[in-house]
Amino acid sequence: MKTAGFPLLEQGNAGQGGEPFIYLDSASTTPKPRPVIEAVIRYYERLGANIHRGLHPLAEASTEAFERARHKVASFIGAHPSEIIFTHNATDSLNLLSQMLRLQPGDEVVFPASEHHSNYLPWRIHSTPVLIDLDDEAVPLWSQLPGRLTPRTRLVAVAHASNVTGVLAPIEEWTRIAHQAGTPILIDASQSVSHLPIDVRALDCDFLAFSSHKMFGPNGVGVLYVRRDRYPQLGLGNVGGGMVSFNREEGFEPREPPFRYEAGTPNAEGVIGLGAAVEFLQAQGMNNVLVHTQALARQLMEGLRDLKGALVLGSRERARIPLATVSLPLPSMRQIDLARLLADSNGIYVSGGFHCAHVLHHRLHLEGTLRASAHLYNDAADIDSLLRALHDLAG
Repeated sequence: MKTAGFPLLEQGNAGQGGEPFIYLDSASTTPKPRPVIEAVIRYYERLGANIHRGLHPLAEASTEAFERARHKVASFIGAHPSEIIFTHNATDSLNLLSQMLRLQPGDEVVFPASEHHSNYLPWRIHSTPVLIDLDDEAVPLWSQLPGRLTPRTRLVAVAHASNVTGVLAPIEEWTRIAHQAGTPILIDASQSVSHLPIDVRALDCDFLAFSSHKMFGPNGVGVLYVRRDRYPQLGLGNVGGGMVSFNREEGFEPREPPFRYEAGTPNAEGVIGLGAAVEFLQAQGMNNVLVHTQALARQLMEGLRDLKGALVLGSRERARIPLATVSLPLPSMRQIDLARLLADSNGIYVSGGFHCAHVLHHRLHLEGTLRASAHLYNDAADIDSLLRALHDLAG
């Protein structure tokens, strides 16, 4: 396991006397590398002021560091800084977009039935969801998209990489189909942004969302990319301090985007930490990250093929991130029990349950699944350890 530079992994399990463990739960959140931790500490020790408000040197330095992070994030995904809105997480980004779109009763949003709750519930609350069906391994039937689009469709939404199957969506094809119908498309890049190079111009998407904590950055920070030519068609989100140019009794004037969508005091230290996470990934080289994680993905899927009695979701798909989800039916054992057993008996940390995708599991009649997800700090030995443990359990 490549734990160097990740303090959480270097020190082992603090609750068990520093016992080493294998971390295979990156789809939930990633441990933070030392430069990210240091960036957050540096904000508290040397900056510490609110942004875009004060006129003293600390406030100016804090604002400069915050906006420098915006430029780093924009460069990382091929965007312009004005297209980057900072939020609290991807969930917040998607809820914010649901406000900005000013959806009306009868408006439809099309997305796969496999989506994470965060890319499902905002559209369920504010519009009529139109679902793309799934095959027997929870992979969307991508070809259904044209037949789901109607004059009432306001948005197409899709995860770039599924948080349950790890399968990559055919983004280019879906974008082309959506745009031919005059419909904007949103990409949830929460699972993909730290695994493969992303260029929003090449993807030709209208909106893109992701969270900091899944790409080695701090918790409590998200990003919503909005293509600049979409801003004039959008309403406001949250309102309050920081997003307004002036406020009088007869009305108010919001600031220009993206600032009009960043009401209130932000998680400045988290945004600065996200900037450090971007630098960390760029130092690794995203093509190198892709090569490493794709090798882990192949090893993982090949090793699960002959797992006795198991259903491996998305097993027929080659385009994926290093994430695998299985249903391993054992007498009197739930999938969450298996996850805990792997942790307690083997020191292997995975996820068990529904992974914020109840509809997917309901459609496949599954009472939860077991999910393993790898990243830069993992190596072939980690995957071998997981596979041995699973095969021992399966008998």
